Amino acid sequence: MNETQIIRRQLGIEREHLLAAAAAVAAAPGTASDEFRRAASDYLACVLGWYEARDQRLEALAARLGAQDPRCCTILQLLSQAGHSGEALALLAAQAWPALAQFLRGPWSARRDALEQLLANDARAPDWRTITGIDADGILAERTGYRRLAELAPPGLRLGAAQGA
Repeated sequence: MNETQIIRRQLGIEREHLLAAAAAVAAAPGTASDEFRRAASDYLACVLGWYEARDQRLEALAARLGAQDPRCCTILQLLSQAGHSGEALALLAAQAWPALAQFLRGPWSARRDALEQLLANDARAPDWRTITGIDADGILAERTGYRRLAELAPPGLRLGAAQGA
């Protein structure tokens, strides 16, 4: 497996875990512990923050390319689409769990799909590494946060197993 494949696999796992975490906290009964809700909030804020930072790095890449480069226009067009991680972070801050889960499954995922397809069509491993900011420490932090959330889930509420653990 080459570096780009590893990074893309990690992005897929992060998205899968993010969607599962949002769905779990949205479905959690009112009796779910504060510790579970805090762990969910911490995990979601962390991963959504990474995605927000990735968008900022993509925007910086577009600026470096310059307006004459057709990739610049494409990147900026995709970045302007609905589904920003900042919107998801606002829903998270409001603890609007069902709305957050729905937003992540809908506009956020559609936007992520388009951005990742753009990178898949025209990026080298250093571009993926720079834009995603994925490293071993981040992978470990993501897995640890997701595993903790799964362990704290209330009875009857099950998150999927942590991928790549």
